Amino acid sequence: MPDTPASDGPTIGIVGLGRLGSALTTVCRADGTRVCLTATRSGGWSAEAVPDVLVDASAPEAHPDVLDYCATHRVALVACVSNLTDTQWKALEELAGTVPVVRATNLSFAHYLQARIAEFTAALTTGRFAAATTVRERHPLGKAHRPSATALALADTWAAASGRAVADIADERSGLPVSEHELTHTWDGESLHVRHHVGSWTVPARGALAAAGWARAASPGLVTMRTVYDDLTTRSTT
Repeated sequence: MPDTPASDGPTIGIVGLGRLGSALTTVCRADGTRVCLTATRSGGWSAEAVPDVLVDASAPEAHPDVLDYCATHRVALVACVSNLTDTQWKALEELAGTVPVVRATNLSFAHYLQARIAEFTAALTTGRFAAATTVRERHPLGKAHRPSATALALADTWAAASGRAVADIADERSGLPVSEHELTHTWDGESLHVRHHVGSWTVPARGALAAAGWARAASPGLVTMRTVYDDLTTRSTT
């Protein structure tokens, strides 16, 4: 890791060094971003300094310690752990009263585009042009939860934009890492498929680093990656 961190980047703490946490460590090293805190189940917490932003890539069991650290040290949080309990989500909302919190169901920029395309499609497929819409997700064998949090989020996005629930959510456990998520819109004799494929953990790791950079300068509050990418894309075009 470079001795001198990037001058315009945040200092990062990473909780959980599994696939996402390890990929984020590699991305930070390549980017010149200083990782000054790490925490794992087996090794505990190790900190050289208090980071600007904590990225939680661990598991629901670590949630109380993560929230306690962020509240005590007033550190922004990028929360990447899905399948939290209602009580844990409530605690995350309470933390957002004092520090910026990014709820990251999916960190990929292309997933953000997929959701925006779904909203655009919903606006045009009304009345005689209404379609039957389904969601399909694929993850490798061993994925713990089904359907995935991203598949459920896509279904919610479609329902909110169209006023119609998806007809089905299909889940598949096969193939290579990392994931595929697809929205299919079907009419009589034709269909439209919007598929997002991720083949490397580097992709969500880059998204986590982008979210951390955004959160460092944000005000307290709970936002999703939609807000982060809305803001970042607006800045890049102005």
